[in-house]
Amino acid sequence: MNDALITELVEVINEEVRAFHKLLTSLREEQQVIVEDDLEGIEQIVVEQQQLAVYAHQLEARRIQLVDELATRLDLEPDNVSLGRLVEVLEGPHGEELAHMREQLLELNARIRTTSENNAFLIRQSLRYTERCLDILNGQEVKRGVYGQFGKNRRGSGERSVLNQTA
Repeated sequence: MNDALITELVEVINEEVRAFHKLLTSLREEQQVIVEDDLEGIEQIVVEQQQLAVYAHQLEARRIQLVDELATRLDLEPDNVSLGRLVEVLEGPHGEELAHMREQLLELNARIRTTSENNAFLIRQSLRYTERCLDILNGQEVKRGVYGQFGKNRRGSGERSVLNQTA
């Protein structure tokens, strides 16, 4: 009976790995549309990522449920149950396979986190650039100074707005 649960757990984790690969691919595509400033592309990718996140959450819930069931059948303490702990207890090819799959999940999770952080950085930079352009067009004093001679901080000159100048 444990073999059926382990087989289902392996299937669920394999599906999680596939979902994480799709999410990683989607995040890389998001980088490209951010750089291209493709708002429609960003919106489409965000919808896709939301769907993938919901699906991954469902898979995770099922994985946790299966790990709990296996832990109960293996007489493990319920307070100390995780996939890592289960891998330690299982012997033979099942344990090795689950250990390998666990490592894949952890690696993919780290890559997803890094790519997501990079995307957030690109978005912040894009917003700063847009704000700076708007400040220049509106003639607002630039909040960030520019270093002048001898490293002294110079403020914006407070000139009239590009939009308010007459020919």
